[in-house]
Amino acid sequence: MEDVVEKTVARCEEYRLKKYHCAESSIRACSEVLNIKLSNDILRIASGFRGGGGGYGDRCGVLESGIMLISFLYGREKSNVDVSDYSYLVRVLHDRFNAELGGYYCRGLRPFAYRLSGEQQNCGYIYRKGTEIVAQLLVDAPRLIKEMPETEKYGRSPLRPYEKIPTEPTET
Repeated sequence: MEDVVEKTVARCEEYRLKKYHCAESSIRACSEVLNIKLSNDILRIASGFRGGGGGYGDRCGVLESGIMLISFLYGREKSNVDVSDYSYLVRVLHDRFNAELGGYYCRGLRPFAYRLSGEQQNCGYIYRKGTEIVAQLLVDAPRLIKEMPETEKYGRSPLRPYEKIPTEPTET
């Protein structure tokens, strides 16, 4: 694991111990260590993703914070900008969560994390491992985009036939 990723994981754990929730801890740690300048508004927006969306148990807040960071760094401001880069990174993030944690839904990850934490009954392992996955993806992002397979580009994947290439770009 790269030093910057290790520092990000350690910083996330510091936030967890200060009672920040998963999405809050991860986005704060990643933004600080990876030098991503986020406003307090964006940091506050991450709060609602805790516990799989306000405690609902849906997608993990750490995963959601990763998607927020990918979108912040690679998202578009105009509708005529290609969506391939950030869409691909978000798909890779999901794949890495699945491969390394066995899923990305809080309701499935939480019992696993609670078993690992013993008497403490917390999601510390998911905070740390999830943040490691997010930070490593952000470090790898420029290379991943450069090496993106042609079939992963918007409108070219046989696995996503619903993605159609617009015939004319629109400006908004």
